[in-house]
Amino acid sequence: MLNSMQNRLARSLLLPGVIFSATLVSAQQIATPAVAPGKSFDVVSIRQNISPTGPNTLQLSPGPTGFQITHMPLELVLMTAYVPKAGGMFLNNIENRPDWVHNDRYDIDARISDADRAAWNDPKNQPAMLQQMLQTMLADRFKLAVHRGSKEVSVEEMVIAKGGPKLTERKPDEPIPAGRVLPDGGVIVPGQNGPRLYNFSMSTFATALSEGFDRPIVDKTGLTGRYDIDMPNPERIAHAAGTDNGQVDPEAERIEMIRSLGLKLQPAKEQVETLIIDHIEKPTEN
Repeated sequence: MLNSMQNRLARSLLLPGVIFSATLVSAQQIATPAVAPGKSFDVVSIRQNISPTGPNTLQLSPGPTGFQITHMPLELVLMTAYVPKAGGMFLNNIENRPDWVHNDRYDIDARISDADRAAWNDPKNQPAMLQQMLQTMLADRFKLAVHRGSKEVSVEEMVIAKGGPKLTERKPDEPIPAGRVLPDGGVIVPGQNGPRLYNFSMSTFATALSEGFDRPIVDKTGLTGRYDIDMPNPERIAHAAGTDNGQVDPEAERIEMIRSLGLKLQPAKEQVETLIIDHIEKPTEN
């Protein structure tokens, strides 16, 4: 049985429709695009999905044919297309967002051309290529115009605790089990006690732990490697975070989970990057 913190992580890591799913392209990947600006999908189909329930899918690791989503809000596409240069983005960092960008659900099937297939299937090219193609699609079909800004917010800095981190750094060329592949190379493998994370950066992990909380976590560990992370035993975490009435405090649970990995949180104020929408329209379907 998963505890509440494991359920939060499962939602943010495994289920589409939450903030984590579109925050994972690194600043280095954005800063060094391998394709010419203005690249676009060959064919794009966009339809509003008015079904009250899923299935909800977001192709985080784009397939060989392109980018597909089913029954998903447009805000996740915005975050995928405009990952901040400094790291992760959260939904409340998108400003001037009309309600329909969050509430309406869309099916999008964006296909690449045969001429772009070789470049698209090169892992070094795909993150930047995906962003550029999505930006072109959003400008063309949603008339999107945006600019970047910043604001000061309350955050929790994730730092190394006394005794050092209890993390397993990946060895070069070590095989990774099959799972959901994220744009920055992280892989999520579901398990009975929660997901196991492979090839994760600390910034990606911090973003995952921020799901559902008012104060996002910012990575200040100084750890630059990639890590395989086992989620701590959920029963022990829930017990350590319990209160006198037997209820589990989600914030205490998050703190305990981080502590069990040799890390800790400290409150701070930080300038975070925002995406400001200047103009956006609902698309015409095809």
